[in-house]
Amino acid sequence: MMLQALNAYARREGLLEDPDVELLSVDALIEVADDGRFLSLMETADEHGRVPKRAVPRIPKRTVAILPGFFVDNARYVLGWGGDAAKARKNPERAAAFRAVVEAVAKETNDPGARAVAAFLAKLDSQLPRLLKQRAEWTGEERLVFSWSGDDGGLVHERPALREAWARKRGAEAQGAEDATRMRCLVTGEVGPVARLHPSIKNVPGAQSSGAALVSFNEEAFCSHGLTQGENAPISRAAAEGYATALNHMLSRDATRRYRRGVALGEGAVAVFWTREADPVVDTLLNVLDPVQTQQAVHFAEAPLRGLEPGKFDATPFYALTLGGNAARVVVRDWLESSIQDLKHNVLRYFEDLRLVGGRGRPLSVWQLLRAVEPPGRQGNPPGLAAKLLGAALGPRPFPRELLSAALRRLRVPEKDDAPAFLLHARCALIKATLLRLPRGTAASPEVSVSLSPDSPEVSYQLGRLFAALERLQYLALGDVNASIKDRYFGAAMANPGVVLPRLVRLSTHHAAKAERAGWLERLMGQIMGQFPAKTWPSTLTLEAQGLFAVGYYHQREEFFRKAPPAGAPAVES
Repeated sequence: MMLQALNAYARREGLLEDPDVELLSVDALIEVADDGRFLSLMETADEHGRVPKRAVPRIPKRTVAILPGFFVDNARYVLGWGGDAAKARKNPERAAAFRAVVEAVAKETNDPGARAVAAFLAKLDSQLPRLLKQRAEWTGEERLVFSWSGDDGGLVHERPALREAWARKRGAEAQGAEDATRMRCLVTGEVGPVARLHPSIKNVPGAQSSGAALVSFNEEAFCSHGLTQGENAPISRAAAEGYATALNHMLSRDATRRYRRGVALGEGAVAVFWTREADPVVDTLLNVLDPVQTQQAVHFAEAPLRGLEPGKFDATPFYALTLGGNAARVVVRDWLESSIQDLKHNVLRYFEDLRLVGGRGRPLSVWQLLRAVEPPGRQGNPPGLAAKLLGAALGPRPFPRELLSAALRRLRVPEKDDAPAFLLHARCALIKATLLRLPRGTAASPEVSVSLSPDSPEVSYQLGRLFAALERLQYLALGDVNASIKDRYFGAAMANPGVVLPRLVRLSTHHAAKAERAGWLERLMGQIMGQFPAKTWPSTLTLEAQGLFAVGYYHQREEFFRKAPPAGAPAVES
């Protein structure tokens, strides 16, 4: 179903109107004269360094074989130049193969543009030094195309004779494939020859920059029943090019986004969204992960529920695909099928579950949540975690329990002075949402409110409130200190309150003696301890109970910030 939806998207968007070409970035144009003289090298990048895309003949799928492009390729093929010592070893062979294709087409078509390029390549050795000086650095990956001085601004590969020649070449390849094994295509259901190799998918985090395969069988262990390569998952060439073109289109950069139809989920994953029929809901949904424009996504979800957009309860299918990279392969982290109607309900519930006092009126994006639970000392979360969180945002799925564990683990680590202020709020909001989506009717599924709940029957919640009051009392007595009780004891108190909190309560008598007008805080601590049997402090807390402890601490802390203290009491500093 996933490949069918991608193939349908490519056809709907007109990406396969000419199946012989694809949109690729072009770094530079080599202009040549009639006799093959090198005239100029024109860079295509704009002032912001963005490289435009042009429709070029499809570059063949390459692994270790030398397969040149059709009048378009990288510098290692066109010029025989670039790359490190290992990559440059085959450059002469690549350049010879590229030149052979150009000369064969020039002889076949007798096109003056093709003849000019063939003449340029024939005397490349003498012209190469001057050409290389036109660019400060060459990596070998620069994609080059040709223009001919006798043409009026067009590119050589776009000339009618060459387009026809390329179509004939592709047709001959397809005709040759007719001798291959005929099987039923898993995407279209039609019987015919299958694609041996599938096109590469580019711009997937963690995968090779040159592109990686979504479907491949490059080792004998991956094959079965005597089948080789693409025969193990029979898909026609047209369908393979369709789904790959759709993914490359959605993953490509546009003027304002890193991904045209997708969003980055941390450093190791990307999610792309689309609908069966074109719908503006996708453009709005992309802002769910935008840390600046998330409010627009909330409006999109709330509007139909409040009657602001009648008739928008649409059954149009909606798709979300999360991808990651693993060396030369593209890994599907998650696949979600839904409808626009269900999507709007799910997104609204997602923001409602995360709503927590102290949010400053801005909802939390998935990007912020992932950043808040990143393991200390290294970048990125475990593979698959981002996909599970996105599934909770877009579908009626529980928040993964790993996120609860990760949020609690980060709360145990003292924050640096320059840490962003939203981190504590994000972690506690994530804990709240995770607890709310636990299976209903179980002992571990408490009700968690948006703001302070003084009468909550949950002992762990009241213990968290008590810790916040103890922290506040220390501040009133000593002011800012190098290591507060939160820095020293929060993690231990959250896991083993029966060991830590009685000691802190005894210590608080010394703080109360030093603090001025702290009676209101002592009375609050008495009220909190009156909510649970103080003589039977729980020795340990489960992971869910630790989450309630953290939420209780956060609620009480925010209450201190929100309410002015009694007359004469020092103000609270955030």
